[in-house]
Amino acid sequence: MIATASHRLLVAPERWARLRRLPAHPILDRCAAALDALADEWARDFTITVDETGHNYHLIRARHTQTRVVSLLVQYGRTGDLRFRDAALDYVRLIAGWEYWSWITWREGNAALDAIFDLSYGENSATLALAYDWLAAELTPDERALIVDTAQTRALRPYLARNGAPGEEMWYYRRKDCNWNTVCNGGAGMLALALGDACPESARVLELAEEGVRHYFEFLQEDGAWPEGIGYWGYGHRYGYWYLLSHERATGRPHSLLDRPGSRATLRFPLLFSPNNVPASFGDVNRYFPLPFHYAAAERYAMWDVVAELDRRMLRILEQDTAQFNTNGCWPGIAEMLLFHPGEMPGAECDWPTISIQKGLEWCYLADRWPQPRLYASVRGGATQAPHTHQDLLSVNVVVGDEALLQNVTVDDYLDSTFQGRRYEIFENMAASKNTLLVNGLGAPQPAEVVTTRVAGNGWEGVLLDATAVMTVGSPVRHCSRAVLLLEGQALLVLDRMALEHAGLFETRFHTDGRARMRGMTARVQGERESVHLAFASSVPAVLRLTRGLPTNPRREAETVLRWLSLGKVKEAAHATIITPAGSGRVRIDAGKGNLHVTGPGFAVTLHYATDGPGLA
Repeated sequence: MIATASHRLLVAPERWARLRRLPAHPILDRCAAALDALADEWARDFTITVDETGHNYHLIRARHTQTRVVSLLVQYGRTGDLRFRDAALDYVRLIAGWEYWSWITWREGNAALDAIFDLSYGENSATLALAYDWLAAELTPDERALIVDTAQTRALRPYLARNGAPGEEMWYYRRKDCNWNTVCNGGAGMLALALGDACPESARVLELAEEGVRHYFEFLQEDGAWPEGIGYWGYGHRYGYWYLLSHERATGRPHSLLDRPGSRATLRFPLLFSPNNVPASFGDVNRYFPLPFHYAAAERYAMWDVVAELDRRMLRILEQDTAQFNTNGCWPGIAEMLLFHPGEMPGAECDWPTISIQKGLEWCYLADRWPQPRLYASVRGGATQAPHTHQDLLSVNVVVGDEALLQNVTVDDYLDSTFQGRRYEIFENMAASKNTLLVNGLGAPQPAEVVTTRVAGNGWEGVLLDATAVMTVGSPVRHCSRAVLLLEGQALLVLDRMALEHAGLFETRFHTDGRARMRGMTARVQGERESVHLAFASSVPAVLRLTRGLPTNPRREAETVLRWLSLGKVKEAAHATIITPAGSGRVRIDAGKGNLHVTGPGFAVTLHYATDGPGLA
């Protein structure tokens, strides 16, 4: 086991020394000024207020506390002022004194310290790890005993109790596609790295953490795409990279998991599904906010295109409101940025594909350009057998400029029903709340998987999703598919097709928080800054309706739903929707059996399709 010394986790001692004379950079300048005010406040006022009716409020409390501990220790590193150091240790005493770390065991009334090792345990472990590592060389015997004893009794021994017996580990231990893996295993592993020989449990905990985390990172395929979406990518990867970067720093050796192609490529994934920092992901927590670990990981790989894109986004965020950087997710973003931001680095172009199917996940995107697309769509292909997924196969999100104008409805809050067997009866999780197609009132089921292929023709290219094998609508389905195409980089075409053994209803549905107006078979959606024009056509008589959604949370305003419906029951139908930024010019769309002709500013496209099969040409 490595001997204990200060500043072995996450960043090198020289990066700590840099805190005293930060390089000139607009991001570092803003964060430093903001931390001055926050650290002073948190060193005086130890009140942490959380909504105790909220889902997993013990976890939120742990995050607020981590934010304060890390922020105060970074401020101590900047100033040498002992009141920040002492205040950070007072917060550690709060952690040590909490009767319950876990919301789950609190609800059960089970106060046994080793009853569980859940997300709260993982995050508290990481907080203890950083406090010990960053102060190790100067802790008094009582302070050292505080952290070591708390780590042993509240973290390392519970981790061994819940994960130390082969075949009896907690459900997340080897889970390859869930954030719990890296938060729990990574937090425990960081604590073992920090304590080293100070705790006899460290060696075994580190061995187990290595085995658990391995499954998470080996799951990342060539594109590094993540099935839980961009919000949980940030959460799981934050703790995963925190652990692996700490392991490299502590041992002085590269970690084999970071040498995998997917571990590198995944740093682009959340950027590709949040154009102009607008979230366009799928499933729970469709939010993305640049986190400082992303900089640390990108610097490790010298991925300067990622650093440049993160900087572009961060500058805009900080210009609007520096404080929101620290409140997003209740994590210490401002303080971490002072440690992790590399300073001025060589710029690089974001030479990213404008159309891509993410390997292994089959989420897709189409963009007219990078790094700042004017017109963008994300498309939900692949499978839904992963945590935090919705009944959203075949769905599409559309972003114009820096505004999402057509976007799946997603959850605002977690309820007791959110992760139970009836999860997909909640409006925000079901197909009815998605920008998808419905046959006889039904979308693709959950779980299910659709086949996704790249397609291209004269003046168009995009993706084709074939759901024939999974659609069950009470009538034999001969064909069901959706194509999402980019037309000369100027417009999006969504082409939905179905063929049934017996006649049924067919619908294409879009949701928006913007102001929607319809005129005949066209509609305009106006957002705060951008707007979009939709033109509809069908091979069968159809009608456009505007309705409202049914949000579960009473504080959320109902969205507007644009519904393009066959007027009656039919055996075969093709619905076409042309989506253009409003004001770009007149669009004409003609649909007939087996063909579609679309004209508009900068494009004139004719497509031919099989009426009862996947063909598209």
